[in-house]
Amino acid sequence: MVENRYRLCSIVLFVGLVLFSLCSIGDYGMSWDESFRFEGGDSKLAYYEELLSGGEPDIQSSSYPGLFDLPLAIVHNQFSDWGTRSQKGHVWSLCFGLVGLLSVWRLTARIGGERAGFWALLLLATLPRYYGHMFFNPKDMPLAATYTLGVWALVELFSRLPRPDWKPAICIGLAAGLAMSCRIAGFLILCYFGLFIFLFLAAKHGVAVARGNPFGVRELFVDLGVWTFRGVVAGLVALGVLLVFWPTLHMNPFTSAGNALETVQSYGWGGRVLMDGYFWEAMDLPIYYIPYWLIFTLPESVQLLFVTAIVFGFLRFVAYARAGVWPPAAVVLSRLVPVFATLFPLAYLLYADPTLYDGMRHYLFILPPMACVCALALEWLIRWAHRSGKRYLSFALPFGVGVAVLFVVADMVALHPYQYVYFNRTSGGLPAAYMRDETDYWGLSHQEAAEWLNQYVEAIDPAGGRVFKVHQRYTRWMLQEALDPNRFEMWQSREGADFFVSITRFNLHSSYPEAKLLHVVERQGVPLCFIYTLSDEDPK
Repeated sequence: MVENRYRLCSIVLFVGLVLFSLCSIGDYGMSWDESFRFEGGDSKLAYYEELLSGGEPDIQSSSYPGLFDLPLAIVHNQFSDWGTRSQKGHVWSLCFGLVGLLSVWRLTARIGGERAGFWALLLLATLPRYYGHMFFNPKDMPLAATYTLGVWALVELFSRLPRPDWKPAICIGLAAGLAMSCRIAGFLILCYFGLFIFLFLAAKHGVAVARGNPFGVRELFVDLGVWTFRGVVAGLVALGVLLVFWPTLHMNPFTSAGNALETVQSYGWGGRVLMDGYFWEAMDLPIYYIPYWLIFTLPESVQLLFVTAIVFGFLRFVAYARAGVWPPAAVVLSRLVPVFATLFPLAYLLYADPTLYDGMRHYLFILPPMACVCALALEWLIRWAHRSGKRYLSFALPFGVGVAVLFVVADMVALHPYQYVYFNRTSGGLPAAYMRDETDYWGLSHQEAAEWLNQYVEAIDPAGGRVFKVHQRYTRWMLQEALDPNRFEMWQSREGADFFVSITRFNLHSSYPEAKLLHVVERQGVPLCFIYTLSDEDPK
């Protein structure tokens, strides 16, 4: 009865999220990297058009696979009149975000029941950094969604041990292929598969020997053969998917994949990153860069639940080890997968020290499994309260988390459509982050600035006889996307320009102290984008 009620609540919540997202998606402006992904999609589409026509296509060298880019290019090519490519890209990005929500809901329900699944869905949907990126991020959101899909497939397999059927292994291959078709880091899904199968077999045969049973060499080789074959099948399925979306592999799969992995690990972005009030070189960031962003941008309730899960999970692990009595492998491994999928990438960060920038977006993919772990911690606490006879606590715990979620939702509403610039209250919120940390680093607020400029020039020049020149000191397509092309042209030089528009990144909004401020796009009293007049004459 309780399970059915929470399943219904989850369905209502998910459908509500879909409907609200579709209604509000037009509020999100074009982001910095979208144009690059458009070019990547066009290149891959041209490759296939030439290949399928019997010609010799140009050799592909992109280090970015095309699960996001290629389908978007095909749709835009066939339905060019259905809005701009950016608008189509936002819908496609939203699809990935919803897949991530669906996956975390079902994988958590598979482990902890429908109540845990409901809380996982709610917690992830109210992580402002995840929710905000759903609408525009062409790089990190697809990986986050497909990575979570892979974690779900792993949980399905390990929850059916010791002898699962073939379906979960094939699903792991599909999920890993899709994840790698977003970014090569999706290969982690296959690595997790191999690692946990190794742990399962080591525990299975090690426990048998510890109990005094003779070492079963034949049984060991049978198990190794069965699981190796399943791993090979999963790997081949993943490779088959990846080959479709990454033409770079067609010439030499292993060399191309190795080169891409090396490029990603040592990507030499030479920009500066604002963090903790200082501009750091992206290639020389402190080791605590990602932890800093997680602590400052995750809601406090999520942080508390995650720490609770890790602490009590470790204590339970120690208790099992001391007693020498363990739950079935299906129970242990299925719970360990989302924990490992969250913590391992962070541990790898400490080891590899890769080039990072733009806040925590490169680690967006750990948020769904983190939400799963948090929901399982809440479920465990509720069950513990029931077993202990503390019924008041079993009601107080979800009530307290629910109240914390409402506070976050209030901030998300106030920030709309810039939820991705959220900072938690412990950090001082967005007002404290202004000029201390990166805020609208992807330039979404250009759309709102452009809409204001469109209205402004209509008011000062209703006859429409003048074309105004707009100057920017960085990439111009985010603003140009929303400007009226009949009233504006982008202008390279400051001289002769009528307006200067800038977000706060790299302090470029301070480039011309003599300029007169016309308007500021802001949220919670914090400026995100500035509009100045550069003309000495009255624009009217």
